[in-house]
Amino acid sequence: MTSSQKLRIGIIGAGGFANTHMNQFARLDNVEVVAFMRRNPDKLAEMQRLWNVPGGYTDYHKMLTNPDIDAVDIITPTDSHRQIAVDAARAGKHVLCDKPLALTAADCKVMLDAAESAGVIHSTNFNQRGNTAIGRMKRYINDDFIGGLIHANIWWGMTNQHGTRPEILSWRFKKETGGGTVYELIHVFDMARFLGGEVARITSVLNTADKHRPFNDLPEGMDVDVPDSSAFLLEFVNGGYAVAHTSFVTRMVDADGGTHARIEVSGTKGVIHTEGRHAIKGYSGDVRGALAELEPGSAYPQPYERFVNACLAGDQSLVETSFRDGMKAAEIVDAAYKSWDTKSWVELAH
Repeated sequence: MTSSQKLRIGIIGAGGFANTHMNQFARLDNVEVVAFMRRNPDKLAEMQRLWNVPGGYTDYHKMLTNPDIDAVDIITPTDSHRQIAVDAARAGKHVLCDKPLALTAADCKVMLDAAESAGVIHSTNFNQRGNTAIGRMKRYINDDFIGGLIHANIWWGMTNQHGTRPEILSWRFKKETGGGTVYELIHVFDMARFLGGEVARITSVLNTADKHRPFNDLPEGMDVDVPDSSAFLLEFVNGGYAVAHTSFVTRMVDADGGTHARIEVSGTKGVIHTEGRHAIKGYSGDVRGALAELEPGSAYPQPYERFVNACLAGDQSLVETSFRDGMKAAEIVDAAYKSWDTKSWVELAH
């Protein structure tokens, strides 16, 4: 494949989240989504009409046999990621997989090994690096705006109570498909690694406020066995620490009606704060000073764009969030659960 050609992608799991992915691919001129896979044939046809996508499959195995598909984008429930990604890699397809990569770090390792063995490009869709201000912040950090990192605060929450959002489905609140605020909001662990490098150890507090609740797809309700709010203290290998907090029970929204990550990073000579979704404020200097608006710069490249470019160039190094990054974030999740179970700090091996 030459760089002048378009990457031909098939989307596995053409549900609601596929619209977000399609909007991202629509911004690129070197990719074409040629097929959708969805088990419900009526919903599949509806998505094909909406996006004018010619190919349609109700079985992903059949999609993988199509020689005119170069890569797949997996947007299915998390518990299905491992097998689909392994099958895709063995079929010689490059793989972009939504986060969480899998429900355990061990499953992520299986996916990584399969992709590397097959020689295909692989990427975990940690899209919040470009969908929030954190990617813009990282550019300032790389330019030594704050000096050495001392501490970071990372907060991300959603309003998912039944009373405020009765449309919420149950999958987010099941261990086998969503994992609650620890796995579903795994972005905060990718953010922590992005800002401070590898995590040396973690201690956590996990809480379930609504232990039984109804859902749109389960109006009779179910017992919730995953956290709906979580807090973590992480120490970095290279020094410094981060406090991360995730929630499904916050009733706050930002001015645009959404909830966006709130991040503050302090270092030896400066500080940077997020201000809404994309704006950032900061100060750098030897004496006390007031925060001022910083030029955020251009949008940070999304995994979709990096994945497409890497596939066309045949260069895995162009991917910033590989399956390995998905696995490293999952290792932190596994350690967070262990920490809560043992009520102790848990160290991570690197």
